[in-house]
Amino acid sequence: MGYQDEYKALGVKARWLTEEHAKNAYAHALQFSDTNRYGLNEKTTHKIERHIIESRSVADIWLKTRLCAQGTLQIIYGPDHVCVVDAEVFLKHWQDIFVPARDDAIILHNIDKTVFFYCHEEELEVGIRGFRTVVE
Repeated sequence: MGYQDEYKALGVKARWLTEEHAKNAYAHALQFSDTNRYGLNEKTTHKIERHIIESRSVADIWLKTRLCAQGTLQIIYGPDHVCVVDAEVFLKHWQDIFVPARDDAIILHNIDKTVFFYCHEEELEVGIRGFRTVVE
């Protein structure tokens, strides 16, 4: 079962981006992903908070206090799988949407600069997107 089928089975309405738009969204989102570990990039993301999921109910509260329920979210799994969902619906179903040991995703909020990373190792990170130029 693919991502689109899983969303349908959960009753979560998602608008899936076309191939070209998905590739562009993925390329944009990669700047917020660390290249050395699973998580957010400290060079492009500010105020990163990390939560290791030991309790689903605690993780749910942790995420809901950090991610605005208004607006929409762009969920980027990879260059071929990007969708847009209602933020409130996502917050109700995120634990069913993401599969431990399989999914890594970058989530961008459309209203504010929040970026959220879900790691297949059951870790969450939330931060604020920045666009600093990195000189190495």
